[in-house]
Amino acid sequence: MRRNSRAIVTAGAVLLAAFAVPGTAHATAPTVKEAYSDSADWSVIDVRLGHGSAVGEDVEKVTAELRPAGSTATEPVATVTGFKQKYWSSPWEGVWASEPVRLDSLGDYTIDIEVTDSSGETSVRKDAGTLRYREQPVISAFTVTPTEPTIDDRTVSVGGDLVVRDPRTRSTVPLPDADVDIRLDQNGDTSARTDENGHFALSRELRQGGWAWAEYRGDLGFATVPWVDIRPKAAPTRLVLDRASFHPAAGDPISVSGTLQYRSGAEWKPLSGIPLEMDHKGSSTSNPVLATTDAAGRFTFSARPYQKTVYEVSFSPYPHNAWIERTATADVAVEVTAGTKFKEFTASLDERAELSVSGILGEDHSERVDVNVQYSADGRTGWKTEKTVRTGFDEQFHVGLPGHPDGYWRLRYAGSTTADVTGTTSGSLRRNRSLTRIKDANASPEPVRKGGTVTVKGVLQERGPGAAGWRAYGGKKVQILFRPKGKSTWYLMTTVTTNAGGSFAKGFKAQQDGTWTPVFLHPDSKHFVGGGYEDYVDVR
Repeated sequence: MRRNSRAIVTAGAVLLAAFAVPGTAHATAPTVKEAYSDSADWSVIDVRLGHGSAVGEDVEKVTAELRPAGSTATEPVATVTGFKQKYWSSPWEGVWASEPVRLDSLGDYTIDIEVTDSSGETSVRKDAGTLRYREQPVISAFTVTPTEPTIDDRTVSVGGDLVVRDPRTRSTVPLPDADVDIRLDQNGDTSARTDENGHFALSRELRQGGWAWAEYRGDLGFATVPWVDIRPKAAPTRLVLDRASFHPAAGDPISVSGTLQYRSGAEWKPLSGIPLEMDHKGSSTSNPVLATTDAAGRFTFSARPYQKTVYEVSFSPYPHNAWIERTATADVAVEVTAGTKFKEFTASLDERAELSVSGILGEDHSERVDVNVQYSADGRTGWKTEKTVRTGFDEQFHVGLPGHPDGYWRLRYAGSTTADVTGTTSGSLRRNRSLTRIKDANASPEPVRKGGTVTVKGVLQERGPGAAGWRAYGGKKVQILFRPKGKSTWYLMTTVTTNAGGSFAKGFKAQQDGTWTPVFLHPDSKHFVGGGYEDYVDVR
């Protein structure tokens, strides 16, 4: 004799007679996709329904009939109604679930489903699935404490009870000596073994947070729990700079240092091993300087600013650290004394001791400034300004001035405290030539009779830079000039070549009174022009 103790089950014979043949279902009725035991509670029937339009608007009633799996009996052992929509899997598909089913016997049951839509049309599917009506392992009372650990206490404990539930009575008994797999943080899986009461527990210091869950896989089947989020309570942070402003010369190094701290209660503590970066604040391009805090929370950045800027010290984007707030920043204000340098400097000394200088003063500034041309005999001491030229930055200038036979030249810009610009000095250039002279220059005789001969003679000599005395300069062209009495113009009378000893002599027919002088007018690039005495000759 069959005993019937089901609360929500009705006589199966009545429903079987009412079930329609599947082929006669209305074209618009919901489609039965499948039916199965719910994973969380095997005694609950889940039915997946689909339709060409929104399913929920059409489903009026879902009815399930249960038959022992493999049995040839046609009469159901139970009829289940009272299905409710559980969730949508898409706009055209959803799942309806029953209350827990109460049956007399454990085992597998074949599920037949009938669905009635709002118009009264029905859709039937025989053998839609299987109800696994068995004793089920269940993890109950699963706890995670705390779910918001702090940086000072990162230990999280998880625990729960592994029991076996009888679907006929809904009663449970502990499952001892079973392994429960536990996922905690992002450190991978571990396991805990249940005690005689089916209880399991595990504690671990977390690295990042994340989530926790437990699951059992054994001879009785599979049991799990929903994930529990573990969200560390991020500690406030601050960046304490040793110095928040700098005023270097352009290109000079600065060192930005300080301490990264986090708040622990009323106290601020150092944070070690944290990547930080420093970059121009608000810059559209990213080229940060990187540093990592040491054991004392200390950090140091090095930079060479070339213009006024504000640096921002902040956390590096990676890696993420859930234990601290990563919003703290610190600004470093930098006023830069603009640097200058001479991009060009040339100097040349001609045969008449005229110095020609050109140069370019950089960098990028708008004001016009004074540049001094300076001279020193030895290139180390006694620098003296010989001339000052007004010029603009990155503008080439040229200037001429009297030179020296030998010595060193340089350019100097004094800088400007008003414009916050540093001065600069060029390298020095040595410029010199060998001196020349005509010794013992003489025109004779004097006086001389008209039509007689006037002889002009002398010795061409040279003295090189740093030389102690003069020496003969032979094989060179010497020009002999004459200026008639009462005139201001000199006339070239002839050119002679000195002998190996530097001597020369040349006779001229005396025509009129006047002054004679020999000169060395066309030296090479290493010599100056030289000359001798002017000698007046009276012609009678």
